[in-house]
Amino acid sequence: MSLDRYQKKRDFHKTPEPKGRVHRKHRFLYIIQKHAASHLHYDFRLELDGVLKSWAVPKGPCLDPAVKRLAVQVEDHPVEYGSFEGIIPKGEYGGGTVMLWDKGKWKPLDDDPAKAYEKGHLHFELQAEKLNGQWDLIRFKEKQWFLIKHRDKDARPLDEYDITKEEPNSVVSQQSLDEIAQNYQSIWHSKESTQNNSPVKSAKKKQKKYKLALPVSPFLQNCPVELATLTNKAPIGDDWLHELKFDGYRIIAYKRHSQIQLLSRNQLDWTRKFPNVVDALKSLPVDNIIVDGEITVLDENSRSSFQLLQNAMSNGAQTHFTYYLFDLLYLDQYDTRSLPLLERKKLLAALLEDAEESLRYSDHILGDGENVFKQSCDFNLEGIISKDIHSSYQGKRSRKWLKIKCSKRQEFIIGGFTKSEKNRTGFRSLLLGVYDENGQLNYCGKVGTGFTEASLKSIARQLEPLQMTNNPFNTNPPGVRSSTWVKPELIAEVEFSEWTEDGHLRHPSFKGLRLDKMAKEIRNEEEIPLKKITAGKGNNMPAIKLSNPDKMIYAEDSICKKELFDYYQAICSYILPYIRNRALTLVRCPSDYKDCFYQKHLNQQNPGGLYTIEVESKRTENIENCIYLKEEEGLLALAQMGVLEIHPWGSTVEHLEQPDVLVFDLDPDPEVSWKVLVDAAYEIREELEQLKLSAFIKTTGGKGLHLVIPIQIKYDWESVKEFTHVFVEYLEKKYPKKYTSNMAKSKRKGKIFVDYLRNQRQATAIAPYSPRARLHAPVATPVHWDELTDNQNDSFYTIRTIFKRLEQLKDDPWKEFWTIKQSLPLDKI
Repeated sequence: MSLDRYQKKRDFHKTPEPKGRVHRKHRFLYIIQKHAASHLHYDFRLELDGVLKSWAVPKGPCLDPAVKRLAVQVEDHPVEYGSFEGIIPKGEYGGGTVMLWDKGKWKPLDDDPAKAYEKGHLHFELQAEKLNGQWDLIRFKEKQWFLIKHRDKDARPLDEYDITKEEPNSVVSQQSLDEIAQNYQSIWHSKESTQNNSPVKSAKKKQKKYKLALPVSPFLQNCPVELATLTNKAPIGDDWLHELKFDGYRIIAYKRHSQIQLLSRNQLDWTRKFPNVVDALKSLPVDNIIVDGEITVLDENSRSSFQLLQNAMSNGAQTHFTYYLFDLLYLDQYDTRSLPLLERKKLLAALLEDAEESLRYSDHILGDGENVFKQSCDFNLEGIISKDIHSSYQGKRSRKWLKIKCSKRQEFIIGGFTKSEKNRTGFRSLLLGVYDENGQLNYCGKVGTGFTEASLKSIARQLEPLQMTNNPFNTNPPGVRSSTWVKPELIAEVEFSEWTEDGHLRHPSFKGLRLDKMAKEIRNEEEIPLKKITAGKGNNMPAIKLSNPDKMIYAEDSICKKELFDYYQAICSYILPYIRNRALTLVRCPSDYKDCFYQKHLNQQNPGGLYTIEVESKRTENIENCIYLKEEEGLLALAQMGVLEIHPWGSTVEHLEQPDVLVFDLDPDPEVSWKVLVDAAYEIREELEQLKLSAFIKTTGGKGLHLVIPIQIKYDWESVKEFTHVFVEYLEKKYPKKYTSNMAKSKRKGKIFVDYLRNQRQATAIAPYSPRARLHAPVATPVHWDELTDNQNDSFYTIRTIFKRLEQLKDDPWKEFWTIKQSLPLDKI
């Protein structure tokens, strides 16, 4: 938890307002401050993790369980802030009178209140002077929550008792707001004054520079969008995050220095349509960026409304458009699409922390998908988007992003209309259809509700030049006596209750015209059951044909080739970041794990998804065509080939001669116990920390351990090899009875061989989450450092046990692996 945002807004040389600190002692303080700023509101504050979590409640709390009070989350405040009552002068940040309206304690009713807060649902009991009993704080959109009273002995109907009116005064001074203003004792000043705060000046923020563990990439052009697959329910587990589904237009924004471009999902340039969004993007403190999100217009309840968006775009009004951002595709000089989703969102959230109001971070809730979906429907929202937290940005429709809708709603092509009644403008109904796989336009029904006078006139004007004599549908629409046919170019978004048996819409209602899609794209949107998606089946999976699926690969454990294939498919999002776009050495075992051979080059039998890169051998000076893969299809191809071990290079194919990963392989002599090996790993970690290098640890599926160090892409192989060699020689000299750099068996007796030769050109190391060609099908497993115990079995996993571990993990042990930036201290060797 941090007070950075709070402290940035205040000048502590000028104000007695406490700078504050994060407290480690949990007292669970509760405070409400009545705040007469530009608008009267109530600041609801709960102490959690050493700070006051804070929400602005415009209408104040209500004791009626039937009433949901909006609570807008604001920055964390220091605990010391909770005792303030007085004046913040006008023109200063939050200027106005502040009253301490209520205070006391809160008792968390969740097992882990910090986790409940992160998930967006706090259940607690208040023990205070005015508010008591059980309450809920429920997040329903980004920073917006609901404060709701539970039905208990402290609840009262609003029409019987409005506590904000019945008890308006301070609990410490008993004064009203007016009396506090006249008799104030405290005055606070902030540095975020409203004076001299023009948009022009805010656009001159200092531009940030980033260093990511990614290859430098040229600025991207025309990025294809990632699209979600429709399913019937939200996935479960903490491998999925859940965002609100917005009712707007999907836009990818490109910022290159001061040049802004907004492109729709069909690459239409809509930059001029949203001027306030363009201005807000210009003020972001980074020169080059590409972001993905949805542009909306919010209604009076802060819900996105497609109808309001359509109206605003058609009448040319200077509407305040809101751009909800949920993904980061390019940052500074890096193509970030290969990063795991959570890492991309973390970078995006930090970038938007001080962004203008038009740009909003699309927050998420981790896990608890069923409850998130239920709440979104209870609040009359469109639904949710569920995303695999480990997934890269694939730029196509995938099953890593899923959409779950509260009601049936999709796009249809307008193929005609029926004439209007005398008292209605424009037309009576629109005739709708979708294309089938043969390119035929199938009739789906007609829609005659959901229109406004303005939309009737607008659509009628657009239909007029499209009129034609031929029926565009492949059949004559039943029950339609007289109709006017039109060229199938306009697209209507329609909500409906269900499909009839003959393929027509029941209870359709018009929502708006889609301007961002092409008619030829419009198909009947198939809802794929979640069970089918999570089982990894269906038409969207890579088309790898598996031969001999029943062949026993690990006979002692009855593990067949099909189970290996299923493992690779299920572990894909975990292993792929560590092996994609890297030359690979493969251990192939077509018969079983005891009969294997190495393969680096691709022969003529490519099952699909595998690529080659030309590599000059430094030893022979010959050109070798080394294997690499890009996506899931390539990984599944390895299963078809009987690959039991995947060993990647320490560099990517884009920067073959500049490694980005170091590996120290700790290979113990048989006399060395596991406990001694673990102690050695900690010891080497401490030595590396003296050089300001952080190491990540993984088990190898065998008797050893790997310390893995991500580094910046700027060193050649010779420099890296020399550095690791000198470091291991240093260990050998400092601890001569424990370590050796000599691989000869005779020199390793009772010692740990620290293999630095993994860090030379064309050398490889076992990939995280790769199986091993050993008894029981063990897996090389990234672990937290504190998971290493004296018992090797505590961190030993197989292809059958690894997923239970992943389900139980609170966070990825290597979650910072791709964002940490480390330089080698070459001057110290």
